[in-house]
Amino acid sequence: MIKKLASKVTPFGGIHLLHNQLKAHGAIQFIDNDLGERTKFFGYNYSDILLTRIYTSFCGGNATEDVNYVRENTLNTLKDITIPSADTILRGDMELSVPCEFIETDSGKENKVNINPKMNEFLIRSAIKFNQLDTNDTELIYDFDHQFIPAEKFDAEYSYKNKKGYFPGVATISNIPVYIEGRNGNCNVKTAQLATHKRALAALAKQGVKPKYARMDCGSYIKEVTDYFHNEDILFSIRASNSEALLTRAVDAENWQCCTINFKDMEVASFSYQFGKHEHRIIAYRVPNKTGQLSAFTNDAKNYLFIITNNWEASEIEVIKFYNKRGDSERVFDIQNNDFNWNSMPHSFLEENTVYLIIMAVAHIIYKWLLAIFSEVVEGLTKTTRLKRFIFRLVNTVA
Repeated sequence: MIKKLASKVTPFGGIHLLHNQLKAHGAIQFIDNDLGERTKFFGYNYSDILLTRIYTSFCGGNATEDVNYVRENTLNTLKDITIPSADTILRGDMELSVPCEFIETDSGKENKVNINPKMNEFLIRSAIKFNQLDTNDTELIYDFDHQFIPAEKFDAEYSYKNKKGYFPGVATISNIPVYIEGRNGNCNVKTAQLATHKRALAALAKQGVKPKYARMDCGSYIKEVTDYFHNEDILFSIRASNSEALLTRAVDAENWQCCTINFKDMEVASFSYQFGKHEHRIIAYRVPNKTGQLSAFTNDAKNYLFIITNNWEASEIEVIKFYNKRGDSERVFDIQNNDFNWNSMPHSFLEENTVYLIIMAVAHIIYKWLLAIFSEVVEGLTKTTRLKRFIFRLVNTVA
């Protein structure tokens, strides 16, 4: 089918090819059925609004206003879609938004968060619809992290990074976002993190998605979090914060072994450790520090790192290698920021910008689906090609 389409090149054919693939896959009906009818404003469906924003990014646009140029010469030639203005697209974000909530830290400080169940369910269903999330896969890995996005917005707060911005919590599976909660820049990563995990996993379960594994940084090193994942029968690996208790146990451990992981020589050991209501396993590893200075506590010149896990079957090396693959999921943030414009949020308030982040995560999902198709027939494209090369090799070249 692609080869036949490619043989009938028309002006602006790159976008036509993409649009025709999405139409054939039922994307227009999927979006409108999932998000429902627009009741306040008429003339454009949500499929018009979302696909216009997504196609604008596929044309190299990085701001909502770029559609006003792209639609005049390119997008208006597409069939079965009506191209709205930037103002209409921004109103669509507002319609799909929900009010923010406030959570209070132990110190009594209020943090602004935005929880949008409808849009997150749409995000998960999009991942399933476009073959990026397999509900039959029994080996799925749930990764979670907070991504600080600098933003000079009206309601943005200063973070510990000394910049104003937002700090959304993002769950990913198979290197695509599947759940996003908006948080303000001053929100500590540990604040109400268990509630976020519960909502993310419940939203996934509602669509028949059950992760077997979970990887998280030390922001999830919380007793209630490890209790929850353990009770959910999910094998977790979490970076454990350095502490006197862990260092004492590590120094006294007798099963240290030398090994090399990712070309780095180190020593590894493991021991049981009571954390929360359950006894888990600590994987400890140490490497020489850069200064050679002895630690008064451990009496050696080494840096100690710890991972807590409820996986008792994997070896220490396997657990460390598994955890280190978090770097693959963290690259999702680079793609979202630079290819799908998370670093160019268009609104002044967190609730609308959370909708925008989710829509651009859907754009990433659709892009990966399209890339899997076109990488088979377009020279220079692979299944890992970034958007810029995709634009140069397909959209611009065909046009």
